Amino acid sequence: MDNIKTLLQKVQHLIVLDKQRKEEARKRGEKYNIFSVLGLETSEVQTHSAFLASLLNPDGNHGVGSAFLDAFVREMNLEDLQLDTATSQVHVEHATGDGRIDILIFDHNKKAIIIENKIYAGDQPEQLKRYDDYAKQQFTNGYKLLYLTLDGHKPSEDSTKDLKDNQYFRLSYNNYFNISDEDASNSNNVIGRDVLHWLEECVKIAYNKPLVRETIIQYQSLIKALTGMNSENETKQEIIKLFATKENYETAALIADNFENIKKDIIYQNLKPQLETRLSDLNCSIEQFNYGEGNDKSGILISVLAWENGKIYYQFNKYNGTDYLIYGVRDFSEHKVLSNTYLDGFNHNDYWVAYKNFPYYLWWGKDTINEVFTGKVADAFINTIKELLDINERMGNVL
Repeated sequence: MDNIKTLLQKVQHLIVLDKQRKEEARKRGEKYNIFSVLGLETSEVQTHSAFLASLLNPDGNHGVGSAFLDAFVREMNLEDLQLDTATSQVHVEHATGDGRIDILIFDHNKKAIIIENKIYAGDQPEQLKRYDDYAKQQFTNGYKLLYLTLDGHKPSEDSTKDLKDNQYFRLSYNNYFNISDEDASNSNNVIGRDVLHWLEECVKIAYNKPLVRETIIQYQSLIKALTGMNSENETKQEIIKLFATKENYETAALIADNFENIKKDIIYQNLKPQLETRLSDLNCSIEQFNYGEGNDKSGILISVLAWENGKIYYQFNKYNGTDYLIYGVRDFSEHKVLSNTYLDGFNHNDYWVAYKNFPYYLWWGKDTINEVFTGKVADAFINTIKELLDINERMGNVL
């Protein structure tokens, strides 16, 4: 027990040093990021696909012509496609009649690069298969299908259906974050260079265009933050060094074995009663509160006294050991009367009447857990509930 206390004291010292580093970075202005200021960190369409497409577009306002696209083709080893970059067009959310391609790059020779861009959203049924079928019909002289994620992980079998590995390519925003993917080095469809590396090339290309260059640098910082490649990594490495010894490994294993239950207990002992107290003023109540039970069982269901068909739902999803959280409205009526109801500012599919990312997108992060203790996370829940209550009222109480 004394050994555990000593180690925890050393860890606490490292945490203090980490906070000092962050504060020094903040004072230097390194924490300022326009994407974070606008709350656009994880928006796949409005932020990531839109920004990447703007750089890849030869007719973009960046003023470098096809140079960014040429660099992308070169860095991602797509030169064998022989895409005519000078005549290429770039579309975001391109409608195929059976879905929307996140980023589509095509030239006048019927050649194309198709990018399915995933930040935290899950795969849709037969998504890559449908895009491949579309490409076979439209781009008869050749195409490359890229599956872009933060860490380069595999798409689901439900998405690829009967596609073989050599019919699509896995691309990562940051290969540094790819340590969890055990088969990456043995797979022939993993692109070795990542988006961060390409962005470095873009910064060089835009050396004489300060507004473009600095915006790209801001976006690089966002990607590094989303993939854990920031000042926190130095602290992580120091902690790993501390525990990766014969004397301390047993203590590390004991903590690791109980860590998930520790976090789970924090949620139940703090967040749940905080929500119950706050919900009483909104004529709402918790109907279901399950956390850390797996994808199909983890969620918080809120009943609204005045709503006849819909209920507010928060769904936890696994992403490389990190739970991210989406919220919105589910239809619990017998005949799904809300199937054609659309709420402004929310996405819609067969499963959700309305949904989008919860403000705390990295749910398991230590900053989030710290703010569970202070009540800030509970306040965020209440704000999202009020948001949905207000939208429903403005629409004439359709839910």
